Amino acid sequence: MSFVVRRGEIYSARLVIPKKLRPILGKSEFKKSLGTASRKEAELLAAPLILQWKKLIEEAAQDGVMARAKALKRAFDEDGQGSDYDEFIKGVIIEGEVEDVVLGGRDFHEVEDAHLRKTAKTFYGIASGQIVTLEGYVAGWVASLAHLKQKTVDQMQRDVVVFHKEETAHIPDAKLVSDWVRRSSQEDVGVKSLKRRLSALNSFWTYLLSIQVVSDPSPFSGHAIHKTGGGRSIVRRGFSNAECLELMKAAAASRDGPLSDLIQLALYTGARIEELCSLRVEDVVVEESHRALRVRQAKTKAGVRYVPLHPSIVSVVDRLIDESRDGYLIPSSAKNQYGQRSPSLSKRFARLKKELGFGPELVFHSLRKTVTTKLERAGVMEGVAADIVGHEKQTMTYGLYSGGTSMAQKMEAISQITYR
Repeated sequence: MSFVVRRGEIYSARLVIPKKLRPILGKSEFKKSLGTASRKEAELLAAPLILQWKKLIEEAAQDGVMARAKALKRAFDEDGQGSDYDEFIKGVIIEGEVEDVVLGGRDFHEVEDAHLRKTAKTFYGIASGQIVTLEGYVAGWVASLAHLKQKTVDQMQRDVVVFHKEETAHIPDAKLVSDWVRRSSQEDVGVKSLKRRLSALNSFWTYLLSIQVVSDPSPFSGHAIHKTGGGRSIVRRGFSNAECLELMKAAAASRDGPLSDLIQLALYTGARIEELCSLRVEDVVVEESHRALRVRQAKTKAGVRYVPLHPSIVSVVDRLIDESRDGYLIPSSAKNQYGQRSPSLSKRFARLKKELGFGPELVFHSLRKTVTTKLERAGVMEGVAADIVGHEKQTMTYGLYSGGTSMAQKMEAISQITYR
């Protein structure tokens, strides 16, 4: 369905509002001239407008009362007149809307219900512009985060939007945020998750400061976060040797060949799941006279590396090369919205380990912990182990100046990994 229509020589963006929501939004459709005679250019210009209008329609469906208040504010802004007489007329119009939409036809002074009175005051404040809402600035903030990965941006946006839906549409102060932090902790929100949300909200506030919507310091800074909920935090651990054997046996019996192969590669390389799923046939190389896996898709600079092929997976890798139909070693049905190939395999791994009775402390990343533990117990130097699994080296001498360990050193180390 096209959202651009031609009016004479110029195209306009147009979106019809569902009938039941028209009284809330105060119109039957959204429409705006795009100022161009090119249909292709018009479609590009219309896309962000349509997205914004759809969000307004969704908001009206979820919270019609406040959506109506915001619609009134937009109508007044579009009118563009600012005389004292206009302000008086606006007040009369808003009071009428408050009585009809919020109070069911009653006068404000006749209502005793505290919640209704508060809602009425909020409605009046938003419609008159006395209360500033922040949802309208989220899109601009998100656009300013273009330098970040899309997955990170999406998570940050969810954190900001959820805060405003849960807490308030108004500009928050330090007390409100402090109460929210305390309540979130009591509701068993993890410390890591809460810190992530505060970080996203701080970023949003910094953007608001930059465009002069707010002027006060961020109310999201300086909060001491303590775990007060009743739930226990989950401490991840590596699989034991016996658990690894059980896992490999169950994977082989499950008839899920790709998952079985993925587990074996993980147990003999220590690589992350997405690193393994991103390996292509041409990433099986010979480096310094040793066959190796070339890891190119990694989370950090240190993650880009060559991992020698452990003798136990040479035949597995050769078979995967022969069987590859799409150029990847590990077949995967589909990528997710971020171009990742591992999510479906990660879910299958989760089902398998659950069937085996393994708890939440064991995940796919636990295989990586298993490998680092085996390397340490075999007496492998930390710098060599770091180069195998792709960790940053902690010392300046090795981390900044060293060219890294040789393939022969890594091969000697990785060959000591055994499962019996």
